[in-house]
Amino acid sequence: MTGEAVSFDPERFHPERVAAALADPARLAVLDRTGLMSSEPEQAFDRWAALAARALRAPIALITLFDDRRQYLKSVIGLEGAEPIRTAPAQLSICQYVISGASPLAVDDARDHPQLADHVGVVEHGIVAYAGTPITVHGQPVGSLCVTQQEPRGWTAADLALLGDFSDAIAGEIALRLAAGALGRANALVAAHNRIHELISADAPLREILDEVVLSIEGYDPRLRGSVLLLDAVLRTVHHGAAPTLPPEYLAKLEGLVIGPEVGSCGSAAFHGVEVVSADLETDPRWAPFRELAREHGLRHCWSFPILGAGGDVLGTFGLYGSAPREPTEEHRRFIRDAAHLAGIAIQRQRATDELVHRATHDPLTGLPNRTLLFDRLTHALARGRRSGTSLAVLFIDLDRLKLVNDTLGHEVGDAVLREVAERISGCVRPGDTVARFGGDEFIAVCEGIDPDGATVIADRIIEAVMAAKRGAAGGMSPTASVGIAVVPGGEVDAHEAIRRADEAMYAAKEEGGNRHRHGPGQAAEGAGRRLEVEAALRGALDRGEFHLVAQPVARFLDGSTHGVEALLRWTHPELGEVGPDEFVPIAEETGLIDAIGAWVLRESCAAIADVHRATGTALALGVNVSPRQLRHPAFAAGVQASLSDSGLRPERLVVEITETALLGSDPATAHTLAELRALGVQLVLDDFGTGFSSLSMLKERPIDGIKIDRSFVAGLPADTSSGAIVAAVVGMAHALGRTVTAEGIETSEQLAFLRALGCDLAQGYLLGRPMPFAELEAWLTTPAVGKS
Repeated sequence: MTGEAVSFDPERFHPERVAAALADPARLAVLDRTGLMSSEPEQAFDRWAALAARALRAPIALITLFDDRRQYLKSVIGLEGAEPIRTAPAQLSICQYVISGASPLAVDDARDHPQLADHVGVVEHGIVAYAGTPITVHGQPVGSLCVTQQEPRGWTAADLALLGDFSDAIAGEIALRLAAGALGRANALVAAHNRIHELISADAPLREILDEVVLSIEGYDPRLRGSVLLLDAVLRTVHHGAAPTLPPEYLAKLEGLVIGPEVGSCGSAAFHGVEVVSADLETDPRWAPFRELAREHGLRHCWSFPILGAGGDVLGTFGLYGSAPREPTEEHRRFIRDAAHLAGIAIQRQRATDELVHRATHDPLTGLPNRTLLFDRLTHALARGRRSGTSLAVLFIDLDRLKLVNDTLGHEVGDAVLREVAERISGCVRPGDTVARFGGDEFIAVCEGIDPDGATVIADRIIEAVMAAKRGAAGGMSPTASVGIAVVPGGEVDAHEAIRRADEAMYAAKEEGGNRHRHGPGQAAEGAGRRLEVEAALRGALDRGEFHLVAQPVARFLDGSTHGVEALLRWTHPELGEVGPDEFVPIAEETGLIDAIGAWVLRESCAAIADVHRATGTALALGVNVSPRQLRHPAFAAGVQASLSDSGLRPERLVVEITETALLGSDPATAHTLAELRALGVQLVLDDFGTGFSSLSMLKERPIDGIKIDRSFVAGLPADTSSGAIVAAVVGMAHALGRTVTAEGIETSEQLAFLRALGCDLAQGYLLGRPMPFAELEAWLTTPAVGKS
């Protein structure tokens, strides 16, 4: 697509139209408030111009401003001889036509256009190809950002879109200055708002900036307690942005709140995009669902003002609370609107920065980190390993059959497979690990603090997950993966050498036929020997009666009563001793033994919990873990039905716990099994939520009844504020979608109290009950609560 087809409009060159556009009073008023036409060159604008030139691979970039007569070069990158010339008559500039059209202008070869061929830039500087976009502030084009080069170029819509992103960022920089100047006119807020301006200019964390915005209003009127809620425009929910003086318990209750026309003050303001003043929460019907919560924390009024983006879209809300019924004054309204405007600029700036950084460091097809970010993260990981004395693993993953999919079904299907494979690989690693697209059909995973055995387990997961990708959409020709593993001590090699070793191991796997993993030389001998020993022992373990089940209680947060139990599998071998599930379950899945073992677990646990019911009269729920391989077995649902019938257990009391990996892009066989289980009436719960490729869209799109928050998020509570925020967000989202939430790994009373305040439904952990044989469950149920642990 050429520049002319994208945006060339001959009408914009009409002299009268150009003159009228440059002399527009509204445009000049905005330009005058910026003060930029008389200011010196600034590094901030040079940085944006340099970034634009680099991103669009152009040698020259200019940021220009226009009044009704002059062009002012605010930034010049790469144009020799123009740096000393900062002002020139407007009619000599191609950029004036960007202003007259108030839209992008792209020219492949300026020499081909009579309107442009005689311009100074073309004649004196040899400019041939030109692309420019307006810098629009408060709806007015005050200047332009352009990139040029001295040979013809066919500009694309993508080029102009990227250039537009940069001009929007520059406009945000200018709008920020306007907002800071307006707020500075309020003497009582000068110091606080200058601090906010400094934080934004210094790219301080958004939370820190929003805290300062809230504190500026609280400083103006100490009777107010402020909060900023950020809107998720897709899910239509609000989330904590800043509230330095409001109680955390109150904020936790609002986390993930679904907005609506009558949902409190902030939910209504976000829904309608207008100011909502609740002068007395006791009488405002919008506050009926939250009245007790407000009373509990001594809140009697809430004034909510929407935080709007440049396009009028709602970014969030600014809420001000007080302890007595009260209406805002006009001065309040003015200051709050200014503060909300400043918060909007900070939010938009953060989003624009995040988007630009993401584009520069992530693969556009899969969204994974690209090579640049991979090498940066791997270099830092190796440095951490050197300091701590630990190893890390680099897994080089190459898809064996993607070319066949591309050649047979086309690149569109191949791209869909790559996107799904990226999600599946990401779901196979641990939180904190990095998965990147290295190029083409190659991916790399970096796993810190891991030994060869652990790397082998992850490689096995990846191979199985890749095989499941797009079986239906790709006509059964799903790719397989060859995985090379290099486990290196931190500091022993650099990032390039670590990847080279993994690449070499990958080719060894491919030479053996693919669809397998191989370690670098001498890295996996001990691990492989142990694995073979465990696999050999596992093959006869079921027939020898070496497995047994234990039950771990699950309690209700509401009253502490026992809701049910989770059945946990244990294996004791006469020579190997106790072998943990983390070691033998992946081997069982790889070898196919999991089908028989899983069927035994289901039969035995259903029978055991039914016996407990008959003996005690207590109807408990039973949670049973099910692997992705079991869900793909065509007879699995029939086995579940048989276990229920034989034991007499009611279907709604059986909770099938599945992993995130099983749900990601589930194949037709898995989807059919899940539908059969739903038809039986059993409950489906997503286990260990947050440890794989956690996507909150699963809560909306997949047939699940609840989630279990992984113990890794619970372990640091309540001190770990990041984990607390994540748990609060997940609880709010799950409840908004009608799903239950179970918190695992609760070991302290402080964790229990904190999770209860966040609204979790069910609790599991050593504090509430350790795993015990089913035979001991009857006695445990009759033990007073004080004696349980």
